[in-house]
Amino acid sequence: MNIPGIIQNDWAAEPGVMAACLHIWRALSAQQSHLDHYTFRDLQQLAEEPDVALVSKALLYLSNPRLKILKICLMYEFRDCYFELPDDEVTHYSKGEVMIHPEFGEPIPKSEILVCFTPSVGLQRKKAP
Repeated sequence: MNIPGIIQNDWAAEPGVMAACLHIWRALSAQQSHLDHYTFRDLQQLAEEPDVALVSKALLYLSNPRLKILKICLMYEFRDCYFELPDDEVTHYSKGEVMIHPEFGEPIPKSEILVCFTPSVGLQRKKAP
């Protein structure tokens, strides 16, 4: 799969989003190893783009199952440690439903939920041009 070509075709009408996607793709695919989780700010720096809305669009696109470059994950802090929420909770969150603490069964306030990104398995098999 020619990821740069797909990105260029999909975002031909929006060169800013295309450039952000390509910067992120090239930076991540060129790395020998990856962090477990990347914050929005980490990826915004890789995108070399100050516009938050544009980077958000790029990250949503790079997280789609067709490309398998990034996976959106949700984390919460508990006793000074961060924990990733299970995929079914991510689904609830994306529908606007209340997040339930997996251990205590209590709602987690939205202000305590952190959105982050993890490299998809598909990214490990791809190389930047």
